[in-house]
Amino acid sequence: MKKPMTATLDLTALDRTAPAPDQVAKERTVTAEVLGRPLQIPIKDIDEDPAQPRQEFDAKSMDELEQSIRLHGVKTPVSIRPHPTEQKRWILNFGARRLRASKAVGKSTIPAFVDRSHTDYQQVIENLQREDLKPRELAMFIKKKMDEGEKQVQIAELLGVDRSMVTNHLALIDMPACIEEIYTTGKCVSAKTLYDLRNLYKEFPEEVEQWSGNAHEITRATVSALASQLKGLQKEKVTEQKGERGNEERKPKSTTAIPSLIVIFQDRSGTVDLHHAPQQPNHLIVQFTDGKQEEVPARQCQIDQIIFQ
Repeated sequence: MKKPMTATLDLTALDRTAPAPDQVAKERTVTAEVLGRPLQIPIKDIDEDPAQPRQEFDAKSMDELEQSIRLHGVKTPVSIRPHPTEQKRWILNFGARRLRASKAVGKSTIPAFVDRSHTDYQQVIENLQREDLKPRELAMFIKKKMDEGEKQVQIAELLGVDRSMVTNHLALIDMPACIEEIYTTGKCVSAKTLYDLRNLYKEFPEEVEQWSGNAHEITRATVSALASQLKGLQKEKVTEQKGERGNEERKPKSTTAIPSLIVIFQDRSGTVDLHHAPQQPNHLIVQFTDGKQEEVPARQCQIDQIIFQ
């Protein structure tokens, strides 16, 4: 005679002491935070910070990152913090490129550390240390903080940079069109160089605009040489207007405009004085950007730029 079949009932659902699934997930999150381990967070639950300073994403660089994540996954976890208003959602602190690339290749989760003490200054500092932040992105962040009432010296202190760096980057806000084009085309992205060029533009807008369109190389040396040239011409013009001829006999003015010759001598940039003859043969008189005028061997000079007025 067969024994009657018995059914085993699962009564765990009636156990009020058993934690709910959401509670289990929360406990796992807290445990991982305490142990310093990255979590695997669903990508769909992470929102990018709308106020993040980084806004420029190079297409080629992103393609390379996507290929790497497709083959090897994300090796460096991103940083997140709890969403301030929506439960079960997160705000991204660091790692926008990794998050976007993971989405693009169809990943469903991403490794992440939880940092609940995140500030926007930390976000900028992290990008500065990784050299991921473009100069204008930093400029926009500085402007935002100044609009909030913070002083340049305070911003510099919190970013851990020199105050001059803050001042230089502010020159990237609302640039004149000719300098804007220099930055956007990549001819020069140095905040210090563009700061100097913008200040020069205030005095000589037409000359700087013409020079910016013709210059093949825009560096601190070439901008400094341009400044020396323009200010030298301005000084000569003022001298002529005041009638200060000095004791030196003036040569008749040529009807043909003489171009400015900018040379590099032993890593120093300067403008060749084409109006006076050097005392030594095979030498050039050079007015260097540091304010010194010297006679140097012509064969040791490298022509950097010829500027036609």
